[in-house]
Amino acid sequence: MSLRLCVIGNSHIGAIKLGWDRLMAEAVPGWDAIEPTFFGAPSDGMRHVALQDGALVPTRQKITSHFRQLSGGYDRIDLARFDAFLLIGLNMSSKRILRFYKSHAWVGLSGTAGKTLVHPAFAEAFLTERYRSTQLFEHAERLRGATDKPVLALAEPHWADWARQAPEGTSDYGWDAAICAGDGPAIGEMFLRVVGAALAPHAIFVPQPPETVADGVTTRGAYNKEASRLISGEGGGTDASHMNADFGLACWAAIHPALTAASCIEGVPA
Repeated sequence: MSLRLCVIGNSHIGAIKLGWDRLMAEAVPGWDAIEPTFFGAPSDGMRHVALQDGALVPTRQKITSHFRQLSGGYDRIDLARFDAFLLIGLNMSSKRILRFYKSHAWVGLSGTAGKTLVHPAFAEAFLTERYRSTQLFEHAERLRGATDKPVLALAEPHWADWARQAPEGTSDYGWDAAICAGDGPAIGEMFLRVVGAALAPHAIFVPQPPETVADGVTTRGAYNKEASRLISGEGGGTDASHMNADFGLACWAAIHPALTAASCIEGVPA
């Protein structure tokens, strides 16, 4: 019997969907034990979804259209239809910790000049609380209150490493400053700890696959090449924040052991 997996996210669900399509196109043995259905909306569109009678229902027609397009016709998420849930992106990103690093540093980091220096335990507690104000946390909390099925979660990928030297006008969250100071790995490790701690009561956190990460806080450019947001139809490799099918494949390899442990599925290769 297949495990019915509900995948919910913002535009970062695109890479996960593309990775799944690759698995199916290449007929990788054993993956037929999982039957995913994808639901999502770009940007913060998933804010416009309400829990009604055991289902997540869009409260705006545009979001309903996104649901139908991505899921193959479903305009609501009936929770009882699924055996497990996978949350993708939903504003949980390393940008928050990098914003904190612009004005604060914790003991042990090198890039401390001109910043407020705090104890690592304070930074960890503060950032854990900050990550509880994301859509990903809110959806995990909502699902945990409505179902006892396993909930897994992936944060948004770190931006592509080329963003360090992006053209003028491109958003700069401080990747280059952190990496040049030698603090990238420590910031990346803190990110994993605080996101895991924030989600722990409600969801199992699946970290970004380590082989895709560069300098702790960026994503290797190969996983961004020819990227597509899928839902919005934009991307094409000019967007540092969205990843491609290769990234999606790496994520499915990371999702597998967590999903297997949580759901006791059989017949899916490690």
